[in-house]
Amino acid sequence: MENQKQFLVKNVLRILKPVVRVLLRNQVSINEFMEIAKRAYVQVANKHFSIPNRKKTFARVAVITGLHLKEVKRVSQEDENEVVVPKGPINRANQVIGGWLSDKDFLDEQGQPRVLCLKDSEHCFDELVRRYSGDLTARAILDELERVGAVTRIDKQTIRLVQHGFIPEKSEMETFKIVATHASDLLETGVHNIEHSPEQARFQRQVTYVDVPESVMEAFRLYSREKSDELLRDFNTWLASNCKKTEQNEHEKTGRVGVGIYYFKDNDE
Repeated sequence: MENQKQFLVKNVLRILKPVVRVLLRNQVSINEFMEIAKRAYVQVANKHFSIPNRKKTFARVAVITGLHLKEVKRVSQEDENEVVVPKGPINRANQVIGGWLSDKDFLDEQGQPRVLCLKDSEHCFDELVRRYSGDLTARAILDELERVGAVTRIDKQTIRLVQHGFIPEKSEMETFKIVATHASDLLETGVHNIEHSPEQARFQRQVTYVDVPESVMEAFRLYSREKSDELLRDFNTWLASNCKKTEQNEHEKTGRVGVGIYYFKDNDE
């Protein structure tokens, strides 16, 4: 049993890594992720692990999830469309920005963020970081602020705050929404196949080759895109045609169905 759990943890970690890349890119902290995870545990426990013909209870969810009963009640009573973020900064870099925007020692006479020397002055960036980042170094905070474009260098020893936090572009969020939908669909298919017999399995296949030269990779990327687009258009035509044939039956149960195709590339050995 323990070996099976270790196997699951190893592979869940593999699934989470690309998700965490997006979360960190958009300043989502571990505390916020834990709130998301709690929400997922409670919702899945209620939907898939309730006892037939028995009333759903907070205690039941607490038993199978390991969450405290008070946490289960809190999460269950929140709006399903809104994850409550724990109080506190999103991350240390944003905490430093918050200090820069509010601490009078780092504001000019007009109440705007001062241009700061990196060190060797009374109200320098080193001092700002010391006050607001906890135990992190000024170098680490500066690297992050420069990475997200929150500060700009006037010269080697002087920086200016140019934005009050990192806000991802709307197009990036819309793209992630699509990615999340596709990933959820793929995982739902995989979990269905784990829980059901081969006769009830949904189609799930992947073509993979190793030791592929870069030139062939690029040619295959273009070829697979063309062929995949043709196949998806064919599926779309079939679904549109067949759905029209059954529109007259207004009482027939309906649902969402589809096929996803995706290209991947891995340069790791």
